[in-house]
Amino acid sequence: MQALRAMPRGAGPGALRGLAPLFEAAVAEDSDVDLRFRDELIRVLGPLMGEDTPVTVEDAAACVTGVEAKVLVATLPPLRAVLAEVRGLKFSLTREAVRVLSRADACLQQAPRLATRAELERALGAACERLAAELSQLHAPVPVPMGEALGVARWLFRDGPPPRGAAVLELARGLDDFCRRAPLSTPDLEALRELARRADEERETPGWPLLLERLRTVRPRLIPQKPLPPLYRSLAGAPARVPLAESLEALLCPLHVCDH
Repeated sequence: MQALRAMPRGAGPGALRGLAPLFEAAVAEDSDVDLRFRDELIRVLGPLMGEDTPVTVEDAAACVTGVEAKVLVATLPPLRAVLAEVRGLKFSLTREAVRVLSRADACLQQAPRLATRAELERALGAACERLAAELSQLHAPVPVPMGEALGVARWLFRDGPPPRGAAVLELARGLDDFCRRAPLSTPDLEALRELARRADEERETPGWPLLLERLRTVRPRLIPQKPLPPLYRSLAGAPARVPLAESLEALLCPLHVCDH
């Protein structure tokens, strides 16, 4: 109100653009606005707007934002509610957090160009950036870009379709667990090979080469090696090198198979 009183008489709607967030907040909280405040607002707007003086807070907000009053009334309360939810998130990689971010994303797709929408877009971007960092850590060494983070998270919680490179992500996410069980039993090794076989079908995705190098590094821990008798051990010399396999599945073959 102080900002309005400081404006020159006849300033017109254009001078009020900078106050759009305040008008939008007033519309969103219309039921909580004191009637005396509403009357005072219209009285103060009179000298600024002249003959175009609005008679309601909603009409005033429509003049400032360029969006119809009825659209503002329908859009702003849910938009500001989900904005508060996004800002209140303490963690990003939880089912509830991902659902909040999904609702925010849906609101952005439907909302008109408003200051509140811009605030939500910034808040959602920051939350998705944190989400991408958590997902990248979970799927290391395969990074998850910020623009794909929400889709990957939905898939992870079974709330959305598989993203591009889903098999690569699945293998990357499970590889540490296989390493903890190393050396692998025959059933575990077969399960890992099946994951690798599916990931090889997505070798065109950016994360596949990174996963290949990661698997090459941990391979000696995963595949059990038969100990050599003492005589052969002394004659064996340097240990066999990990083969330069051209696929994840081939890298999981026993050395005596891959070396031929």
